[in-house]
Amino acid sequence: MKKSLVVSGNAYLSEEKSKKNIKFFTKDELNIILSLYARGVSSGDWKDYAIDALKDKTSFSIYKHASEMPVLRLTKNHKSKNIKERWKVISMSGQELKRNKNLNALIKFLNQKKLSLVK
Repeated sequence: MKKSLVVSGNAYLSEEKSKKNIKFFTKDELNIILSLYARGVSSGDWKDYAIDALKDKTSFSIYKHASEMPVLRLTKNHKSKNIKERWKVISMSGQELKRNKNLNALIKFLNQKKLSLVK
């Protein structure tokens, strides 16, 4: 199992980021992702999030409840050889819903689809 750094709450921990030379989301990317998350929280669909940072990828996981599997995971692959696979949206079951080279295209995809948990 790979060691990962889990950042929750305050995502701007520059000291931790610089210590381990881990790539992270840029400030603009994080603002876009957090605004998507805020819309989900305000609609009552999402309750919690987590940020995982590894050397080659960073993930933003969105949870319905804190003790469950993530409903969605937005992943940025920093060392992807195929530029079209830089950003991915992964479902709770591990299925890749969408991949793109641009975060804004993924956010547009998520806004078009009303993603909700099926009981």
